[in-house]
Amino acid sequence: MGVPAAPAAQKGKAQVAALTTTTAEVRRSAFSGNEVSLAGFYTVNTDCSSGSLVDVRVVKPPANGEVTFQEVRTQAEFQKDHVRARCNGKPVDAVKVLYRSHESFTGTDRMQIEVDYKNGRVRRYSVVIDVR
Repeated sequence: MGVPAAPAAQKGKAQVAALTTTTAEVRRSAFSGNEVSLAGFYTVNTDCSSGSLVDVRVVKPPANGEVTFQEVRTQAEFQKDHVRARCNGKPVDAVKVLYRSHESFTGTDRMQIEVDYKNGRVRRYSVVIDVR
């Protein structure tokens, strides 16, 4: 995907394009002390091959557990009306986000992560984990 050229800058003034950031909520449940997969993030090219591997960063860590990332090979999964739905089931490279609560913790834990899809789009995810 190309980025259109910016109009000519006024003399002495630089123009900077801003990344688009949106927020979504993810809710998961887990038993205390068990590792749970929160999500897998990937990009898919128009030919259904893997796009660039995304960057995932913790913005606000969980207060009662640990988060880790793992590079994995998974299958693309899009909603039926998505432009890349025909790629469903195709293998793609992804970053999986894993969470494990402290052994004795039960209750609700929260965290925030940001995913840079390397296409001008950064998305923030608020993750809520119900730990039993």
